[in-house]
Amino acid sequence: MKKSLVLGILGVAAATVAYGQGTVQFGNYYSSTAPTINYAASNVPIGKAGLAVGGNFAAELAWFNGTTSDSTQLTALPGTITGFGEVFGPAYPNATPDGGLGAGWWGPSTVALTGTAANQVVTLEVLVFNGTSFADPTTTVNGHSTLFQYSLGGGVVSPPSFNGLMPNFTVQNVPEPSLFALAGLGAAGLMALRRKKA
Repeated sequence: MKKSLVLGILGVAAATVAYGQGTVQFGNYYSSTAPTINYAASNVPIGKAGLAVGGNFAAELAWFNGTTSDSTQLTALPGTITGFGEVFGPAYPNATPDGGLGAGWWGPSTVALTGTAANQVVTLEVLVFNGTSFADPTTTVNGHSTLFQYSLGGGVVSPPSFNGLMPNFTVQNVPEPSLFALAGLGAAGLMALRRKKA
């Protein structure tokens, strides 16, 4: 009897923690007039300037528990990677049937942020890329939003959408390493070798 009472109390406590967790409605689609993510006007593949990005792109959520203006403090959530035109679509983790949203849009899907509560303010950034991740060396085109603050939903509070909260942004070619930067690295390497010999 005591054992089942303890297990019952633990079950209620676990349900309360999960129930009150902060949530985000991760997506940029809320109506057919929602702004799309587009290629920039320059430094993009030929013929793509200004067009909405297609199904070879994905979006990922990065977040910080609290308020910050330092993007290095944010943590990307690989489980949120969602293809454009999809609601956690088949090509990505957490797949559900394709939402058929179309170019320039992804989501929306509810994402729970561990260790947060409803109405808590967090800092978010949206990463968009055409590789397997934003930092993947095979990614050739990417972009990201500016950091923005978001008041979480959770429990009986529905997660608010990014409607009007997420700054609009574009994607462009990933810059190649500068010739001067490479030359500088080579010179530093030669100096290190010369010092080692002396």
